[in-house]
Amino acid sequence: MIEVTDLSYSVPNKPHILDSITFQLPSGSFFVVVGENGAGKTTLLDILMGFRRRTSGAVSVLDADPQTDPWQARARIAYLSEKVDMPGDWETREYLEFHRRFYSSYDLADETNLLRVFGLASTGRIGNLSAGEIRRVQIVAALATQPQVLIADEITAVLDIQGRKRFLDLLKERQRMKRLTVVLATNVPEGLDSYADYVLLIRKGSQVAFAPLGEFLEDETELARAVLHRLEE
Repeated sequence: MIEVTDLSYSVPNKPHILDSITFQLPSGSFFVVVGENGAGKTTLLDILMGFRRRTSGAVSVLDADPQTDPWQARARIAYLSEKVDMPGDWETREYLEFHRRFYSSYDLADETNLLRVFGLASTGRIGNLSAGEIRRVQIVAALATQPQVLIADEITAVLDIQGRKRFLDLLKERQRMKRLTVVLATNVPEGLDSYADYVLLIRKGSQVAFAPLGEFLEDETELARAVLHRLEE
């Protein structure tokens, strides 16, 4: 489903943004990428999406190289990020109408249900919504496309406690029912123990560890403690 081999990425004056990242994920995995700010998590996700060209190594997402920008594969991938800007003068329904044009698998009934689940009004103006509400609109749009892969960059940081749990529960449910593959990058690993199947820890662009959750935890009982332990080694 997703294979990364000896992936490296650098730019002038920053030679080690990512260095020799390697992992393999089966279909239907819940994959958590953790690391401190500036560790290279966003860069990794950008490469998986084809937004950046890797310096070396190999990457395959849905059996395609994201660097070649194959639309057939990209239409099966949903992307969530705080970096995505949404027109403030649009209503929620206008944003969703625009978004659905690009996805033949878009499910209107699912969109309606997700709006209800997240407590969003379709007539709400984007510019009047809180940061967390704006991300909820993004989540509705992304999940309604019925993606095979969902890539989320730090999206949970601006959600409140209930919104974060609701989002994670939805991802886990769709992972179980629809074989959704989830890639979630975050610097807040607390509370992810019951969701993660695989964990990748990056520090200053280098891979500290990649393993199934149980193996990653070693003798620790919580993911957050295991991350701290490995960072202190």
